Amino acid sequence: AANEELTAINDELHFQREELQSTLEKLKNAQKQLISSEKMASLGLLAAGVAHEINNPLNFIKGGVLAIENYFKENAKDHVEEVLPLVEILNLGVKRAADIVISLNHYSRKDDSKTTEVDIHSVIDNCLLMVRNQVKNRISVEKEFSTQPLILECNEGKMHQAILNILTNSIHSICESGKIMIETKFLGKFIEVSITDTGCGIPIESLAKITDPFYTTKDPGKGTGLGLSITQNIIDEHMGFLEFESEIDKGTKVTIKLPLKNK
Repeated sequence: AANEELTAINDELHFQREELQSTLEKLKNAQKQLISSEKMASLGLLAAGVAHEINNPLNFIKGGVLAIENYFKENAKDHVEEVLPLVEILNLGVKRAADIVISLNHYSRKDDSKTTEVDIHSVIDNCLLMVRNQVKNRISVEKEFSTQPLILECNEGKMHQAILNILTNSIHSICESGKIMIETKFLGKFIEVSITDTGCGIPIESLAKITDPFYTTKDPGKGTGLGLSITQNIIDEHMGFLEFESEIDKGTKVTIKLPLKNK
């Protein structure tokens, strides 16, 4: 009887030890996630700060270009044809920089409670602008957008973050050259966004865990394993669905389904 009692106590202690280890692991993960959340919040503040700092000199440049253009039109008409193409190049550069500022501002809007009416096509285009340098001369991006505007009631900053995370994963999965296809569809009460890449693909055993916090198939130091976990949380918050299909050496398709704004 004494032995049975000792065995029972030992089993109970073993069970409690396992429970404590599991709780400790969960606390460690929660701590890491909090640190990551702080980093994401800091990144949002940084993006807003950079956007503000770039915007001021941009306005000076824009004003200067306009003054030069007007000067030549009024005082040096003989040279206007030579100068106008240069002015157009400067204006194009200013517009591109201004577009980047707009994208940074969209990305930095992450007030947890605030939702606005957002066209998902604008969100995708802003995110593509932010990754343009990563895809340039290496990855072709094709878009097949629904012909009608797809308006969501959502948190604009978070939706940018979700799309940006998926695009970044697609870019990282393509080693040398490849293609990313982005499609949007109107499905009655829902919209569908699918992002398909020709990257290395995800092993079938990893697909079920791909949105788990800290799970990553990347090399050490190349990723936190939080990108798709955060994306899943954002889509869940917006009452949507996130689905993955993948084939090794063929590529991956990520599909987002989100409810349309009620009219």
